[in-house]
Amino acid sequence: MIILSAQFMIMLDASIVTVALPDIQHELGFSPSGVQAVVTAYNTAFGGALILGGRIGDVFGRRRFFVLGMAAFALASLLCGLSVNAAMLVACRVLQGFSAAAIAPTALALLAGSFPEGPARARAMSRFGVATVLGFVGGLVFSGLLVDSLGWQSVFYVTVPLGALVAVLIPRCVAATPGAARSGRLDVLGAVLITAGVALVVVAPTQGSALGWAAPQCVVPFVAGLCLLAVFLFVERRHPDPLVRLGLFRSGMLRAANVVTLASGLLSGSAYLLVTLYLQEVMGRTPVQAGLIVAPIGLVNVVWGMVLGRLIPRIGVAVSLTAATVLSGLLVALVASQMAVAQNLVVFGLALFPMGMTILATTVSSTLAATAGVAPHEQGLAAGVRQTSFQLGIALGVAVLLSLASSRTGALEGQGVAHGPALAAGYRTALYVLSALVIGAGVVTFVQVRNHKKADAARKLTATTT
Repeated sequence: MIILSAQFMIMLDASIVTVALPDIQHELGFSPSGVQAVVTAYNTAFGGALILGGRIGDVFGRRRFFVLGMAAFALASLLCGLSVNAAMLVACRVLQGFSAAAIAPTALALLAGSFPEGPARARAMSRFGVATVLGFVGGLVFSGLLVDSLGWQSVFYVTVPLGALVAVLIPRCVAATPGAARSGRLDVLGAVLITAGVALVVVAPTQGSALGWAAPQCVVPFVAGLCLLAVFLFVERRHPDPLVRLGLFRSGMLRAANVVTLASGLLSGSAYLLVTLYLQEVMGRTPVQAGLIVAPIGLVNVVWGMVLGRLIPRIGVAVSLTAATVLSGLLVALVASQMAVAQNLVVFGLALFPMGMTILATTVSSTLAATAGVAPHEQGLAAGVRQTSFQLGIALGVAVLLSLASSRTGALEGQGVAHGPALAAGYRTALYVLSALVIGAGVVTFVQVRNHKKADAARKLTATTT
């Protein structure tokens, strides 16, 4: 429960700040475009440092690093709420992002290390998935209520007591994990290259959404990030003690898991956000009302998560990985088909439930697959890679799909379509594109899993023959 609380807190923070941006802009003097830096600063630091955070936990001890991350996150959240100007808030959001990058991979690695592979780990990971979904949906539900009643500072203060409490309880309730049996030295060059490379790739879509996809502020960071990642791969192949052992990615199951994790990030970051925007801007609901319409999905998923913990071991991770991804894409398309100006809210709400259930199934299946067959001393690295894929999915999905929805709306209004129907069509188009991307990820996953099974069968046959 302590580890799940940390995951809930991180996902809550990822979604809760968005609604407070207009108030933050007005009070701290941000420009209309500059206020997006509050989100970008956090996402860039968080996404860029996840693999490094996971590996540091592997080397120096996960519990120790987890406690440090939780304490730093609580302090950074407090400082965010106390910010008196734009520069202070952006700096504190960077600190918050780095702290979250210490927490997220070590939390998943601690959870994987606490339960053996099989039904026990499946149940633990299903609850991890529930915490992920509840945190993100909870941020959308409570953000409007907090901002309206207590001010924008409350969206940062809400995580302070939880972060401090978890930091105090971890040493009492979570077993210590020793560092890896190695020199204790980190591959500093590899750490700098992977952190900077991923950070630049994460920040590029945000700049593209705001300034245009051909703008230098988008193209230059993206190309520079890819170049740094290419140099990172070159360095790691030749390093005697690399930050990331590249042989880890020879597993077809791990590659499939990260494809699905990317799709899961797309779904978690974009599907719920597009739905809440549709409810507010097309259906005329307030942020609080929109949050209350979405809230039952989280409650249903609490029960569904318990079922998944027993269902997935029976049908197998490989089957659930592919089936959940394809079904998620199909059900996103179903929700998109219901987006209209005069839609009945009851009918629309009912369409959301199966979509939310398959999104959770996708998250749980990918998390299980990402930790399966990984050596104990590399669980932090595998978790960091998994969390990076998830964060990239969120960043790409939000930036690209919101930009697509806006472009489609503007094009229809230019053709004389009324504002309401044009908005609905924009969000509908974005969800259809999301559906196609997720189904495509499911097809890629099916191929990867099938090749993995063939390779595994061949290895067993060779071993038996020998």
